[in-house]
Amino acid sequence: MQLNENRTKHILIVEDEGLIAADVQKKLERLGYPIPAVAQSGMEALRCARSTPFDLVLMDIRLKGAMDGIATAQALKAEFEVPVVYLTAHADQDTIDRAKRTEPLGYILKPTTDGDLRSVVQISLYRHEMERRVRTSEAWLSTTLSSVGDGIIATDTAGEIVFMNPVAEKLTGWSGTDGHGRLLMDILALFEESSGQPAKNPMSDLFPGESRSYRLIPKNGTDTVVEVQCFENRLPAISMQPTPPMAAARSLGPDTAADGPAASRPVDDLLGAIVVLRDTTARRQMEGSLVQSQRMEAVANMAGGLAHDFNNQLAVILGYAEEFCARLEGEDKEAALEIKRAASMASAITGQLLMLSRRSEVRFEVLNVNEVIGEVQPMISHSLGKIRTLVTDLGSPEGFVRSDRNQLKRVLLNLALNARDAMSTSGELRIESATVEIEPDSQEARLYRPGQFVRLRVADTGEGMDKATLARIFEPFFSTKKAGFGTGLGLSIAHSIIVQSQGYIRAESEIGHGTSFEILLPCVGTFRRIGDVTGSEGSDSEDPTPTVLLVEDEDAVRRLMHKFLEREGYQLLEARNAEAAEALAEVYQGPIHVLVTDVLMPGMTGPELVARLLPLRPGMKTLFVSGYRHDVTEPHGLSRDDLNVLPKPFPAAELLRRVRMLLGQGTRLVQ
Repeated sequence: MQLNENRTKHILIVEDEGLIAADVQKKLERLGYPIPAVAQSGMEALRCARSTPFDLVLMDIRLKGAMDGIATAQALKAEFEVPVVYLTAHADQDTIDRAKRTEPLGYILKPTTDGDLRSVVQISLYRHEMERRVRTSEAWLSTTLSSVGDGIIATDTAGEIVFMNPVAEKLTGWSGTDGHGRLLMDILALFEESSGQPAKNPMSDLFPGESRSYRLIPKNGTDTVVEVQCFENRLPAISMQPTPPMAAARSLGPDTAADGPAASRPVDDLLGAIVVLRDTTARRQMEGSLVQSQRMEAVANMAGGLAHDFNNQLAVILGYAEEFCARLEGEDKEAALEIKRAASMASAITGQLLMLSRRSEVRFEVLNVNEVIGEVQPMISHSLGKIRTLVTDLGSPEGFVRSDRNQLKRVLLNLALNARDAMSTSGELRIESATVEIEPDSQEARLYRPGQFVRLRVADTGEGMDKATLARIFEPFFSTKKAGFGTGLGLSIAHSIIVQSQGYIRAESEIGHGTSFEILLPCVGTFRRIGDVTGSEGSDSEDPTPTVLLVEDEDAVRRLMHKFLEREGYQLLEARNAEAAEALAEVYQGPIHVLVTDVLMPGMTGPELVARLLPLRPGMKTLFVSGYRHDVTEPHGLSRDDLNVLPKPFPAAELLRRVRMLLGQGTRLVQ
């Protein structure tokens, strides 16, 4: 150790004999260390350590007072993790055994020489630094393994578990504490995916780095399909040759001996094995959605071409049938009319093909999904008959989407008819609506694009279907009696309608547990009645609660303002941009008392929005919010006196004060 390195190390001497302490102090100074501190008792040593960090403590075992040197070393280690070297004249076995339990870094017998002191101090400081680096490395490794998205299980050479990260704990249902020391296959309930038979130990059945899919049944919960890989954990400094699975069975425990090939190399460098578990559910769902989308796109293209050719031929058939009907009499005319009726039915089928190809005429409008469900509810109830029950759960806030009203009704009716066929006797059909937010870093973002959506869920208590049937239900004319489907284009058309509205539709089912369809449509905006929050009558009362249209493209800012205004007791219409706000204002039938809008947004600006809405809503007041310190440009039709700008950032009280001022209110609406 170099002299300049010594000068950075601070040493504490704990010795109740003053002459001995002074002698050790001088020896350390000669070795180049700063003047060491001296403590004469255990309590004094603790006080010194609390005021000054030390790199090493030279501790006399026999100290006067309530704490001897060994007790003091235990206290220092527990509180500061400071390394200790014992400095004593006592070398009896009992003292050494008691001192060993405190894990000292060294032991020097009195009287000491400069050489003994130099070697013990230098080796102890070096050893402590190496141990600190190892602990740091272990902490980094543990944090890394805990944060990865795959399950990690480490075993020792006996096949017993020594580490499990949180993902592995979640997949297996075992905590790391409960799993520690158990054999791998005691907690890893693996089954072959194809046959369903219990799987062999992957450490003996897989080559290093080879992956295979299994069905994993956790301790608690539902089974999961996982991809398993195994790796040998060996000392990195030793050169190794490739070998078949996971070393000799004798080195990895009794449950690995049955089927693995014998190892062909020594295992002295083997530390154990690493098992990696990867949940493939999301990946398979994404792959399945992609395959289904590609298949439906191909079907849509084919349907469009067929419809075009059929319509050309049907036009000829219908034209001649019309001419024959006008010229013929009697039985010949009846035959011509049958031809005309058949051609008309074929024309209706080509209309369905055009809808399937997404080339039919679509009338997009902004719709309140809850209102659409209410409009189609009587038809669905009638189609279910008396033995089946319809239950609706329409969530708040109400979500607005851009779609074709009649086509959206057709989707719901098609799903209801299929549910009716799946419930041959009694049963329940449940229709739910809700607004959901898909965050960019969420698991749902693997399947859907991030953003705000209106979610429709149509679920039945029918027989359900297996995975093979579930994978084909959106195919045209696919039929299965067990699933309750007849031949036709109903679900195929429903899929095309939702895709044409920039949405998603997927199905989940299990034999004996019914089927549920989930539809996600991009949310244009929302409306929350105060009655949904407080239980009051809200806008239906004699004194209607003011409605605020909130327009803000920054999600976090909009959510915060929504919270402030809702807590104050206002009914809220909410939109992410000016275009969506304009569409909401056009379809919303009630009054809009106050518009709160950002000034600068992508596309249409806040002032431009006001200019478009004022002719439709002449009594509406406007509050602009802006993160820029500038005057708001006067839009067409607005005077300077009409402009009311609230600069960002702003407290809740100021936002509410401005809104109350526009409404002419001086008190809170909801106390």
